[in-house]
Amino acid sequence: MKISKKILMYLCIIILFCSCTKKDPLVGTWKFTYSHASNEADKYKEDDYSSYTSYITLSGDNSFLLVENGEFSPITTPRIPQDSLNERDNNTEVYFGMWSVKDSIIYFEAQNHKSSPEFTARIISKNDRNMRLYFPEQKQVKGLEFKYKKDDYNDVSRSESNFTTNELNKWRLKNKSKQTTEKIRSKIENALEFSIAFLEYHESENKVAMTLYLEPLPFKFYGNGIVLKNHYKNEKWNDLFYDEEDASIAYNMPKKSFNNVARIPEEISNNPIKINIFILKETLKNMK
Repeated sequence: MKISKKILMYLCIIILFCSCTKKDPLVGTWKFTYSHASNEADKYKEDDYSSYTSYITLSGDNSFLLVENGEFSPITTPRIPQDSLNERDNNTEVYFGMWSVKDSIIYFEAQNHKSSPEFTARIISKNDRNMRLYFPEQKQVKGLEFKYKKDDYNDVSRSESNFTTNELNKWRLKNKSKQTTEKIRSKIENALEFSIAFLEYHESENKVAMTLYLEPLPFKFYGNGIVLKNHYKNEKWNDLFYDEEDASIAYNMPKKSFNNVARIPEEISNNPIKINIFILKETLKNMK
């Protein structure tokens, strides 16, 4: 049976289209489930990570967000004394940058990691739902693997609210010199724009939004609104600015805008995520 040139041409176009649109199985959001020691001698140490929380969002445009919360971390090796923490949120780190894969190694280039801007994770095993990683930098327990489960199959880069872009996460970079009032304002606006994009993505996809991604913003997010944190309990937010003077300016700007937020419309009063989006948009608008 002969295939006409026209049909053959259409088949080639379809194959080419499918190959171009095929999504990398790593793309999506992964949630840490538990650690696994690869050798018998270290299995008793697995409980060190029992309170560890982590999410990795890998975007199709090769940007990423890595969230870590807990006393231990596979990336930052030093242990943080529990009694030095005022709040659990103070132990949350969110890294952003670009990722790539070669020979079963994920290469992370973090723009805001102080000690390890480039780190790797070896893929022990993976499929569409589960992935086991080994971080060579992690020296607390030799041979410890970290298991992740796919929490969101979507590619956020295909969304209008792509919250992983480097452009939307520049506010996470620490200022290395004194800043003008306008530059401080621009940094805060960038942080608010990220927060709005993050919440709008989850609202449009009807997904639960993990507020750990929003650290270290000076806000606490609740089902019925947002509360501004105390300035002096915001060490990680303050640390994003050059000195205490700049940090105070950066706190008072959103505080003034936040206090002038309009009343929440009745039609969204029963939708927690829409309430938070409304408050953030109002805060951003009042800063203009």
